[in-house]
Amino acid sequence: MIGNKMVLKNRILFFLILFCLTCQVITAKEYTIMTEEFPPFGYVKDGVLTGLSVEIVNAILKKLSYKKKILIRPWARAYRETLSGPNQILFSMARNKEREFLFKWVGPLVSDKVYFYKKRASTIQIKTMLDAKRVNRILLTREFPEYNYLHSLGFKNLNETVTPSQNFKMLMKDRGELVPMGELAVPETLKKAGINAKLIKRTDVKLYEVQLYIAFSKDISNQEINKWQEALDFMKSSGEYEKILQKYLIE
Repeated sequence: MIGNKMVLKNRILFFLILFCLTCQVITAKEYTIMTEEFPPFGYVKDGVLTGLSVEIVNAILKKLSYKKKILIRPWARAYRETLSGPNQILFSMARNKEREFLFKWVGPLVSDKVYFYKKRASTIQIKTMLDAKRVNRILLTREFPEYNYLHSLGFKNLNETVTPSQNFKMLMKDRGELVPMGELAVPETLKKAGINAKLIKRTDVKLYEVQLYIAFSKDISNQEINKWQEALDFMKSSGEYEKILQKYLIE
């Protein structure tokens, strides 16, 4: 009789463990993981999504045994969906004061410095933020943190665009004087726009230094967030993270 009870108890324990593991897999499958096409962080090459942040996130997914495809979405749409949830994940997102309590965070994935850029042939002199306030148009992408930052400083000359490459295309057509963008993103963005990098000049005006994270809709559990963070931290301590960085950041 006791032996039968033990067998029954072991069976119940087995099915409970199996149920928990199944729930974990189901939860992982429910996530929508999104990024935008924004080199070098995420872009399509030879039909395959790759990039600095994409490689890091794919490595995290592998460590968590999540077989999940990363989707490309326009930034504004992906931002709204992650904000409203449920089970939405978006990267690479700048973590700032305005967004801090809107999402849950894992990172940082990478840091970048944001400067104003202009046409090299332009005669405008941009040495201070006040100089930037005086130009006719500053071109920047909708829902990017540069907009909120400059708007908070009282800038009235902000012209929003849909994609980062559009900013430089408009700049070359004299439809604006300045583009704020992170140093890491500029070379590939210009390449995507079909613009020779020699035609663009970085000013000495730095807006800020930004740290890019993975953002999670707030309904996702803290336990899940911790799993992602631990996977990223392990990559950094093991040297795997540094190997990925070197591919994109070191000449």
